[in-house]
Amino acid sequence: MKQTLIIITDDIIFPNFFQILLQRMIPELKIEICESYKEIDEKMDAESCKLIVFDGKMSKMSIVEVIRHIRQTNNINAPIWFFPEIQTKSYIDKSYKLGVNRIIKRPFDPYIITAEIVSFLAIRFHYN
Repeated sequence: MKQTLIIITDDIIFPNFFQILLQRMIPELKIEICESYKEIDEKMDAESCKLIVFDGKMSKMSIVEVIRHIRQTNNINAPIWFFPEIQTKSYIDKSYKLGVNRIIKRPFDPYIITAEIVSFLAIRFHYN
């Protein structure tokens, strides 16, 4: 089964920060973009989903509810890397309590984050 990276966003630009570079570096990685609960439910598989990249600029869904949905409804344990728009300590703390594993502050360098994703997947799942 192909390993999957899920990008949750309703922004057309956000996935492009990672998708092209990741496809070059790990051609066998399946990348799914989810913009709604329906797509999350359809595309997120607990066995193949190895990392979730979550855009904090969501305009169509509640970020808090999406994280709850992933963790409680879908029972997905894959790490969530979250790019929050709000940078307050209380918001960051709440994100971690809900199940986010890593916070990446904006602005960020997509090349560095992509390299970190590749490294993370290589270490955990033996990609070459």
